[in-house]
Amino acid sequence: RVSIRVVGVLLPRPGARQTPSRTRNTHGTGFKNKSQQEFRVRGTPMLIREVILENFMSYEYARVPLKQGVNVVCGPNGSGKSSFLVGICVALGDTYTERSKKLSDLIRWGQERARVSLLLDNSERENGRRPIPRFDSDLIRLTRNLRRDGKYWFEINQKSAQKYEVVDILKGLGFDPSNMLIIMHQSMPTRFAALSNTDKLKTLETAVGFETYRADVVEAKNKLGGILSKENSLNELLDRANETLGYWREQYERLQIKKQHQTRILFLQREMAWSRVTALEEAHQSLEQDLESADSELYEAEAEMEQNSKLVLDTHDQLKKHQGAWEGLVEQRVKHERTIGICEYTIRNSKESLIQLDTMIKSSGENRRRFEIGAEALRSRLKSGPTTLDDYFNLLAEIERTQTDTYDSWSTELEEQRTETHGSIDSLSTQLSQAEAGARDVIQEMSRIRTRIDEANDRYIDGRIAMALLKDRRGRLKRRIDGLKADMDRMRRDLNDAEAEALIKGSRVETGRDSEEILGDIRKISGILLGLADVSEDAEAMYESYNRTYKELQEKMELVRESRRQVMKEIDERTKRWLQVMRNLLEEVNSRYQNLLSMLQATGEVRLVDTMDIEEAGLEIWVGFKGAAPNRLDSYTHSGGERSTSVMAFLLSLQQNIVSPFRAVDEFDLHMDPRNKELVSEFIVKTMEGSVDQYLAITPSQVTFQGDSVHLILIHKTEGTSLMRVVE
Repeated sequence: RVSIRVVGVLLPRPGARQTPSRTRNTHGTGFKNKSQQEFRVRGTPMLIREVILENFMSYEYARVPLKQGVNVVCGPNGSGKSSFLVGICVALGDTYTERSKKLSDLIRWGQERARVSLLLDNSERENGRRPIPRFDSDLIRLTRNLRRDGKYWFEINQKSAQKYEVVDILKGLGFDPSNMLIIMHQSMPTRFAALSNTDKLKTLETAVGFETYRADVVEAKNKLGGILSKENSLNELLDRANETLGYWREQYERLQIKKQHQTRILFLQREMAWSRVTALEEAHQSLEQDLESADSELYEAEAEMEQNSKLVLDTHDQLKKHQGAWEGLVEQRVKHERTIGICEYTIRNSKESLIQLDTMIKSSGENRRRFEIGAEALRSRLKSGPTTLDDYFNLLAEIERTQTDTYDSWSTELEEQRTETHGSIDSLSTQLSQAEAGARDVIQEMSRIRTRIDEANDRYIDGRIAMALLKDRRGRLKRRIDGLKADMDRMRRDLNDAEAEALIKGSRVETGRDSEEILGDIRKISGILLGLADVSEDAEAMYESYNRTYKELQEKMELVRESRRQVMKEIDERTKRWLQVMRNLLEEVNSRYQNLLSMLQATGEVRLVDTMDIEEAGLEIWVGFKGAAPNRLDSYTHSGGERSTSVMAFLLSLQQNIVSPFRAVDEFDLHMDPRNKELVSEFIVKTMEGSVDQYLAITPSQVTFQGDSVHLILIHKTEGTSLMRVVE
């Protein structure tokens, strides 16, 4: 339990005003230069350091400091605990309170004015910046003055301020005294349970700072409603404009038909005049084509004559050239024939000499063999005689050597003559082959030249014949050209007269019809124009005016439809984004809510229902105590204690997500049994552990809060005046 020790009564003398020394800067004001850019550090918690009540309800003058963490206000019923919370809400900009519909009713009885001031902590944070940088002071004094005549105004650091400025600053810091999930007055748990699901969800969104998601969707839906209304109006205008446009379209189409037929008659009259011109032009063009054809044929004939003349001359030159080549080939053939004869004669003689040499060589060999045989016989006889053998042998050897040298010399000379004769024969044979090949080549070339001579002679004769025929053709073409020129001169005169007459009717018209066919069309169209005599000439202007208006309406309708498609797409995207953040939030809250319920011997959950339409979507709180199946929280199913416990469990589960740095609940333990009250108190303390926010809990019963972050404020009333003490 928290030990209670009264350290003093914070009751300065009535009427005294104590302004912290650092609420003003050296220039005597807490504002920075107005010309500087003004902005706030959103999301930076800003705590209420002190509450000052002057002539407010049951308070004559009281200064109550608040600290970070849980601030517990306790005291008997009727002592002014709830009035203390009402005073904070009024200072934060609340207009309607639970105690009075008019703020002037909150002024202490017998007084003409009241004042509630909050000292807000604006000291520099760890990042070196203040929560509201435009105020260059550690404390900001926010004051709301109330007068009996119904005039109320705000002051910031004793300077008058507009309400919208104060509300904007407080909303930027997360303060919202009108949201029952942030500040829950007496009986509000029951009222919250009785709220519709939709109102519960909206209250939750505002408390956690998600109202912008809903606002985005609602804004898009409102925009869509305006677009749909505009689309319906445009549809009605389009229907009426289409009906009128249909009538004038019919008149316009008849007028166009009338103008087309009128234009057609004028056109047909021109067509008749120009059809005669066209016929004459075609005849003249035909003569021109015939003249061009004759000129072309004459040009071709003369060109062909020139070509044939050149061909005859070239052929004559070629014939002479070929005849000269023929004579040269005859001389070459004679030369080759003579060489062939000489070579054949010489070869025959050489072969005969070769035969004689072979005979002589053969005879010389036979003589040598006979000599060698005689010498061998003589040698044998000498061996058997008395003569000295050495003398005979020497003689015989000398004779044999002499005779052998003679035979060898003779044989060598004959072999040389035979070899030379063979070489001569080979050389002559080669010359003979070359001469024969040359003769064959000359004969073949003579055959080709003979063919060329015959061909050139044929071309020469054909060219002379063609020249004679072309001269005759040229004469006939010249006579025809003279006749065509005379016809063209006569035709040109007729064409000029017809063209002058047609130009009076209008510009040229190309046609391929004759005059009778055109005249039939003129009679037919004249009958049609008689039936269109009642058509107004203003039909075109009226139709164009209504058609332009109708197209403008269609363009506007298309733009509206495109806007509708874009807005519907935007609504879908924004709804999905809203649904995602809400599901994530409830998933986190449910975890803490079910954990707290389990401590209270209960089960339940928080559900998001009817999510198809954001305006119908709602929040349901389900709870069941002591083994009972969870049911939706309402005033018929659950008792007062169960409703209070369930709402408090939900509220505490939501604390970590609420953006306001200051939260309060009045008589949180209403209808709770001691056990649940103690558990809820413990959970409040645990929720605020590690937080820099402030939580104000009001209870008329025994204090069950424990912990170093718990700060007690005792309130009692003496002689109609509420007095406050801070307990440490």
